[in-house]
Amino acid sequence: MPARLPLDALRSAMEEASGATATVSDRGPYVRVSVPMPATTDGYRALLAVVTRAAAWGSSDGSGELRLWASVVRGEQP
Repeated sequence: MPARLPLDALRSAMEEASGATATVSDRGPYVRVSVPMPATTDGYRALLAVVTRAAAWGSSDGSGELRLWASVVRGEQP
């Protein structure tokens, strides 16, 4: 399993893979980073390679917009 990404690296990598600005939200014990779902298969694959290095990840954030998100657990930051 690849090493987990710290918050700043996760946000930066998600923005680069998606070509969009990430939204960072405080969720208490963890921080969630989300970006709109890429329009291309290659963009989706690149983003999936990033989010699988997070503590948790998924799609959609309850806003009705299709987004991919990843979380960093507080206290696990280097």
